Amino acid sequence: MPERRVGVGRITSERSVLNSFLRGEREFDTSVRVIGETTITNPATEDELGLYRSGEARKAVIADTEMLHAFEEHGSQTVPTFLEAGPRARLYHDPHTVKVAIVTTGGLAPGIHCTIHSIVKRHWHTYRLGAAQGRIYGVYNGFDGLCRLAESRVKLELTPELTEQWLDQGGSKLGLVRGEFVRGDDEPLRKMVNKITDNLRQNGINILYVIGGDGSLRVAHQIAEANPTRSIVGIPKTMDNDILWVWNSFGFDTAVEQATRVINTLRNDAEATRRVSLIELFGAESGFVAANATLASGHVNAVLIPEVFNLLESSDDANTYLRAIAHWVAEWAQDPRHHPVHGVMVVAEGVGTIFQKRGWKVDGAEVTKSSFVGQLMLLVEREVAEHRGEDLAVYLNQPRHYIRAVPANSHDQIYCERLGALAVDNALAGYTGFMISQWLSEYVLVPMALLKDAQKSIPVNGMFWKQVVSSTGQPLSPAERSASGSHP
Repeated sequence: MPERRVGVGRITSERSVLNSFLRGEREFDTSVRVIGETTITNPATEDELGLYRSGEARKAVIADTEMLHAFEEHGSQTVPTFLEAGPRARLYHDPHTVKVAIVTTGGLAPGIHCTIHSIVKRHWHTYRLGAAQGRIYGVYNGFDGLCRLAESRVKLELTPELTEQWLDQGGSKLGLVRGEFVRGDDEPLRKMVNKITDNLRQNGINILYVIGGDGSLRVAHQIAEANPTRSIVGIPKTMDNDILWVWNSFGFDTAVEQATRVINTLRNDAEATRRVSLIELFGAESGFVAANATLASGHVNAVLIPEVFNLLESSDDANTYLRAIAHWVAEWAQDPRHHPVHGVMVVAEGVGTIFQKRGWKVDGAEVTKSSFVGQLMLLVEREVAEHRGEDLAVYLNQPRHYIRAVPANSHDQIYCERLGALAVDNALAGYTGFMISQWLSEYVLVPMALLKDAQKSIPVNGMFWKQVVSSTGQPLSPAERSASGSHP
């Protein structure tokens, strides 16, 4: 089965990672390192936690029979597995005296406060830290705060009473400062990791929880490598849902729900005012939010996602496709059967980024970081004006930030509660360098090393995207028409 790659060596689906492993092109080590011997009996009983999990309890990385047969034909003795997440009978860190730091990094996603509160509660109440000498610190401003951990103003002591006040709020009270050192292994990244390592040691931090996206978790992996005596734990957070080996990232469900509400509201406005609504949503490198919200709404006439444009080879191909989409929206909007005349078009922000990075123009105009959607609006306006029928105005709405800073819905609240608690259970047991993940139907420990040079995207020849296209009725791009093979 052919793989889709974005950039050199980057793979965009879990199945492609496994195929690459079978061909001998990459390693696929699912082992999770333990800091040392677990000599402490867990003070929390199975009556409180549920059954303890052993180090041999593992879950298969894939349930696809085609892939299972491929492993059999390859001669592999076993299918790769992930270590099951859960409470442990024996611990490495003393839960009563442990010192913990929590940091939020990257972009916002609904559910950050739910995750923080779950971690704090698990340490404080379940493992009795609150009755002993341990401490839990929230670190302000992401990795920048970790680099200045000696300063009292960059950290806040956390208690369940405090974090419960945050529980129903969106955003992050700890703040998020985007760093520039999220990829590669360059000198600035090494300096940052060394500084963080010194600060963790000087402040006696035993466990560091990094709540972040794929770039942040790659940095967390580097921190784990530099801190062999500390547990460094990742909790995958991105409403873009583009982290491999995570079924759905927390906040994604809420973001899609909110984006769907926005689309439907703007559709009502477009219908009432006889206009075409162009809506830009988040999705820097993948279109999961835009595509899922489009399908959930059912009122969208066209949706553009980065995955389709990543496969186009030239500016001419991209503009031919944009004009075809614009023509389709104009044609649909002015069809007398769709009275009153109106239209809705959704675009993920990453489409404009592709145009900018590749130097592509939109109808002859140069593209900057902020100009793409405006130029796309003008293109649709021209197509509408040239189309026979009633003239329609096109208006642009960019409600991106309205969908990421909202409180988590009930699904994400439950999800975050479970992620936070399981992260604590396994961090205290001395595991390090992993992210806690719901993969398939199970919660597992995924080594953060597996996130290197890989990021999840929508397969444009898969059933999901085909159903989205069927819902909108939009024309296919040249890349979609020529795509072959099967995807999940």
